Amino acid sequence: MSDKGYKILIVEDELLVAADIEESLESTGYIVQNSVDTAKDAIAEVEKSLPDLILMDINLKGEESGIYAAKEISKHHNVPIIFLTANSDMSTIDSAKGALPYGYIIKPFTDKELETSIEISLFKFKSDMKNKLESEMFNSFLDIKDHDKEQLIIQSTKGLEKINIDQVYYIEAAANTSIIHLIEDEIVVNKSLAEVVALFPNSNFIKVSKQFVINKSKVFVVKYPEIIISDKMSVITVDEDYKHLLDDIVGELSEIVDED
Repeated sequence: MSDKGYKILIVEDELLVAADIEESLESTGYIVQNSVDTAKDAIAEVEKSLPDLILMDINLKGEESGIYAAKEISKHHNVPIIFLTANSDMSTIDSAKGALPYGYIIKPFTDKELETSIEISLFKFKSDMKNKLESEMFNSFLDIKDHDKEQLIIQSTKGLEKINIDQVYYIEAAANTSIIHLIEDEIVVNKSLAEVVALFPNSNFIKVSKQFVINKSKVFVVKYPEIIISDKMSVITVDEDYKHLLDDIVGELSEIVDED
């Protein structure tokens, strides 16, 4: 068994079918992130942790369908979705098209059919993201000042990377690259600090020196000329020219202390 390492979310309201899918995925080497049975729970799960792919049943428990969930998820996240359904009628297929799925599997299906559909969808998704990265249109797409996106897809030195913006602690300039620091990971990008920072919301990301841009929501302590970053406990030195930008951070930290 190969270890594919892809995290897959199952959205299926038939318990036995969901269990069969989970067993099939795990036996093939995928990671089952979770299994939920309503559109609401599917949306909530994606908000909590973005999977690499979603297997979405069209008919779900509750008021909303899998098509609704897929459209809502796609508004804020970039993730391939494969629909699962027992209905092969054209009206169902036409409705599903509007959610722009990466696959459509008719029940019942074999383990091999499921694996093949997943692999093709993942390959196509990566190809689509690569093409967008290489186009001017995607550069605009990445500019979250004009788009309501909660993550970025960026070309790192290791390939395409998905980044949840609220999980970025700080960004560092290093030689001819920039390093995006997450809680337990570092993503190296062959771009200048200015180019990378332009992709992030300036309301949260503040330049504190020629070398560092911080996410102000991740600041633990400000004791000029040093800032301590929460969780990582990294110490960043502030350049004097940027000292005035710390006023808002200090004020917000003071408000938190007062509330406590």
